[in-house]
Amino acid sequence: MALSPKLSRAFALTILVALLSFIYFGVVQPLLDHYAEALSSRAQLESALARARQTSRNLSELQAELARLKGHGVSGAGAIQSPNESLAAAELQNRIKSSVEGARGELRSTQILPSREEGAFQRISIRGQISVNLEALQRIFHEFESASPLLFLDNVDIRVRPERRSEVTTDNPVLDVRFDLYGYIRRTT
Repeated sequence: MALSPKLSRAFALTILVALLSFIYFGVVQPLLDHYAEALSSRAQLESALARARQTSRNLSELQAELARLKGHGVSGAGAIQSPNESLAAAELQNRIKSSVEGARGELRSTQILPSREEGAFQRISIRGQISVNLEALQRIFHEFESASPLLFLDNVDIRVRPERRSEVTTDNPVLDVRFDLYGYIRRTT
């Protein structure tokens, strides 16, 4: 079948365009897409590598800090320096008594609570009951929590003492306060 020269040229151009389209979309475009993905992947990997290097630097710093803290923690810094639970409890009771008397409060009672193990330390707890005004209570609690050895307050219960009719009402009423005060001694193994 013979085609006219114009039709032959049009057919040849159509075949050429189809062949070029096939080469572009079948070979060149996938290669360009793959190259773009490789560039993106490289950027992500470089970012991850930079984070890993930073993490390894931080890791060595953190490990050194952990070793320092472990050494500091095992030394018992901040712990009550009594050789046993009974002496530590007596020291806590004396601490409560002197703080309350120094603030001109009234120590109503103290009770030694059962001790318990917490890691390398033994927790020594005292339950105290006092009567003081608000200003004195602030001084007492500040003294407990800011001095050395480290002491902690827990289970604080504050109630305003009912006033008698003959008493004049004040802006600084007497408070009945119950609390647990505890500290730590280093366990002997």
